[in-house]
Amino acid sequence: MKNLPNFAFKIILFFAFTISFSAISQTKEDVSQITKEYDFNKLKELENKYFKKFQAEKNKAILAAKKNNWPEFIKNEDGSVDELVKLAADGSPLYYSTSNVNAAKSTRTNFLNTGGGLGLNLNGQNMIARVWDGGKVRASHQEFGGRVTVVDDVAGPNGNNFHATHVTGTIIAAGVDLNAKGMAPVAQARTFNWTNDSTEALSEVQQGMLISNHSYGVPLVSNGQPLATWYIGAYSDESYEWDEVAYNSPYYLQVASAGNDGQVVNGNPSTIGYDKLTGNKVSKNNLVVANAQDAVIGANGVLTSVAINSSSSQGPADDSRIKPDITGNGTNVYSTYETSNTAYGTISGTSMASPNVAGTLLLLQQHYKNVNNRFMKAATLKALACHTADDAGRPGPDVVFGWGLLNAKKAAETITNNGLSTVISEEKLAQGQTFTMTVNASGNLPLQASIAWTDLPGIVNNGTLNSTTPALVNDLDIKITKNNTTFYPYRLTNNAGANAVATGTNDVDNIEKVDVANATGSYTITVTHKGTLQNGPQNFGLVVTGVTSSFALTDVSLDQIVCNTGTATFNFNYNATGFTSTALSLVDVPAGITATLSNSSLITPAPLTLTLSNLNGLAAGDYTIGVKGIRGSETKIKYVTFKVYSTTFENLTLTNPANDQSGLSTTVNLSWQPSVNAESYRVQVATDNTFNNIISNEVVTGTNYSVSNLNQETSYFWRVLSENRCGQATSGTVNKFTTGILSCDLSFTATDFSDAVIENTEDSEANIPVTVSGGITIGTITATVNISHTYTEDIVVTLVGPASIGSPEIRLFNHACTEYDDISATLSDAGTTLTCSTTAPAISGTIKPYDPFYSLNNLPADGVWTLNVFDPYNGDGGIVNAFSLNFCNVAPSALGVSENIFSTVKVYPNPTKGIVTVSLPQNLELTTLTLVDIQGRQILKKETSNTSETLNIENFSDGVYILNIQSGSSKISKKLVLNR
Repeated sequence: MKNLPNFAFKIILFFAFTISFSAISQTKEDVSQITKEYDFNKLKELENKYFKKFQAEKNKAILAAKKNNWPEFIKNEDGSVDELVKLAADGSPLYYSTSNVNAAKSTRTNFLNTGGGLGLNLNGQNMIARVWDGGKVRASHQEFGGRVTVVDDVAGPNGNNFHATHVTGTIIAAGVDLNAKGMAPVAQARTFNWTNDSTEALSEVQQGMLISNHSYGVPLVSNGQPLATWYIGAYSDESYEWDEVAYNSPYYLQVASAGNDGQVVNGNPSTIGYDKLTGNKVSKNNLVVANAQDAVIGANGVLTSVAINSSSSQGPADDSRIKPDITGNGTNVYSTYETSNTAYGTISGTSMASPNVAGTLLLLQQHYKNVNNRFMKAATLKALACHTADDAGRPGPDVVFGWGLLNAKKAAETITNNGLSTVISEEKLAQGQTFTMTVNASGNLPLQASIAWTDLPGIVNNGTLNSTTPALVNDLDIKITKNNTTFYPYRLTNNAGANAVATGTNDVDNIEKVDVANATGSYTITVTHKGTLQNGPQNFGLVVTGVTSSFALTDVSLDQIVCNTGTATFNFNYNATGFTSTALSLVDVPAGITATLSNSSLITPAPLTLTLSNLNGLAAGDYTIGVKGIRGSETKIKYVTFKVYSTTFENLTLTNPANDQSGLSTTVNLSWQPSVNAESYRVQVATDNTFNNIISNEVVTGTNYSVSNLNQETSYFWRVLSENRCGQATSGTVNKFTTGILSCDLSFTATDFSDAVIENTEDSEANIPVTVSGGITIGTITATVNISHTYTEDIVVTLVGPASIGSPEIRLFNHACTEYDDISATLSDAGTTLTCSTTAPAISGTIKPYDPFYSLNNLPADGVWTLNVFDPYNGDGGIVNAFSLNFCNVAPSALGVSENIFSTVKVYPNPTKGIVTVSLPQNLELTTLTLVDIQGRQILKKETSNTSETLNIENFSDGVYILNIQSGSSKISKKLVLNR
């Protein structure tokens, strides 16, 4: 067990048009629209990863509690319950704990509800909020009317939780008691306790989750013990975790309370009196909420005054990012209580401000959907909320109010007036691209433009005090220009108590806003980026106010995916002021198709339809087409995108193994080039080239597939057929490969145990080498390990291959079997699924490795292999007692040996440091040399008529390559190892 200190850090909850739109919202079609571009395989992978991480942390904490006589649950005097959830890196226990009519008025949410003055009747109809909190919501309360689903059961031993019930009521209470009416009084709620929250969130985003509320976090002081000061304001692993969830589900926005440490002293702040945010409060892609007192609001919704609650935690993040993001009303909030179905209570804190904001944002999504027939991406919603917030505190953004007090009325009006006096647009910036937009300032309001984007997770801070290293990965920049004058976005200085400045680009925030006071005339908004955009083009949301336009075109159709035998239809709403005609036409129409507009000109507001037909001539791919409107001196183009799939399928390029390659293992990795005309691929392997005897017939979405359990010394034929919603290819390129002869029981046993001890300190590791020789080509691998270690879940056991083949890493065990001890097992692709024993050894028998070995098949084995055992935790140690490897060598069979023109080909030196000579027979036709990597990607291609050709590959990465040599119909493949 860990060596644990006597005190515990406690993660304590911070109480911390003018027409009536229909209320059609989250249907099954809506969920499909939200999730249609999600990578479900990636989301499932992350869900599994974070579930295992939580389970391991929770189990270890429970065992530590038993040993140290810590309670799993603590009942506090106010009725709240603390729960032990995990151990900190130093072994100390971490606990989660819990210690609206006025709210709706402060944030102007009441203007959105029925009778609110805007005529929107937004009450959360068919919308679903998600709530994570410290226990079970009293779903039977009279304010919920059967609209609460308790997905995750009680967190503590005492039934319903007052705090979770209060938070949920702040979002969706019906208003049976009018003073307790929630922001979205007819919405539904799915509620969860806070344990395993990120895993559950990953499950919910696959069901179309848009908004979730999280009113809990890590305090600066717990049980009289101060939190480690480096962690305060740091971009921690929890910050990373929630950014990773958001990046992989771009319609999902997490709303989180900032915390209630406003009057607590940080012993080593980045700026004295500030710097009090922790954990996910320092994430980039969520919305962190500060707590204001009741605001003074005029009858017209204009803010007169607002003061912060002194308990509200201040930012910024250590890299000077603007945090918290926004402010809600969380002081003396009256809402539902858990003691009975008619109980109510009043609580203050950022825990109440957060659901005030979350429920309001749910209504803004509902309104946007009603107007545009689609939901906003989370970055667009965040940009809208922050852009339209009422500035409070210091001018511009600050570390107390963030971007200001949420103004739901202004945000809703920005949605309603999009295209006339406002702009809300979702754009994409490619590498090296510049986005520009010309706008006309209204003259009676400041010209303001904001962008926000969902950024990749950043680099985690593991212990550096007040690190200023930016967490930002993709750095977008917005500016507004007129003539020779440039207006820059706000940014904080390194003094959190100073006013924000707007004197240059912002290099740390993934939300930026530019203000131009007293703007008149025409301005250009420009969005660019610095450096290299990671992971391809970056989506961003753009919000502009203080502009004027005489007409607007709003696309109310989803992006279309059609077969080239069909048609595509796009619907628009045309809106205008005055009675001047707008001429309508089309631009960038793909050649050969028929594109028609339902009207060539419009004067008054009306629907507009674009129909695309005769698509047969279009190749598969993505296309854009623009609807152009000209009204006087004003011109606008509204682009829509559509994807076309064809019923004509081209043969795919098969990349690995090379055609006629022989001497392969009985498990072979097949790969091919992707096709824009494929949504999936049918991979077929047969023993005949007419595919009458198919032994494998699988559909995959990627461009590789491993076929196993093949026979030795057997020729196989394989092909890949593209599939899409329009049909399936019926034929394709057929390649052949031949398996070799396996010679097994080639064993190599470790003798060097000089680095076999796993110390009981953090980040300790052992490394055991084994040298393999004899010219082995890998047919199969098995590894036998014997490790003594308390808590097998602590360790990651990895097999690292020789440098000559690129030092590949295969994880054998990854934090397996929770609290149980010791490993004595054989790892094999043919093994069984891991099961854990409660007695030592916890892991035994012949089992499958965490990562499969077959990815190494057909590579040369000679060199040093290393068993690495890594333990990131302190307190437990161990030792590697034994380690050995067993190989099956694969050699060409007689089927692969025949007289041909390439029998004398030589490739040398091999391995090479970069210069390779290829010796070819005389009297050949033109010969093509093609070099591919082990994933089948073409690296180099050269044609020659010489008998000797030199290739220079010294600029490529070390590893194994395949050199394919072809002259006429004769082909041969050679393995080539680059080792500089």
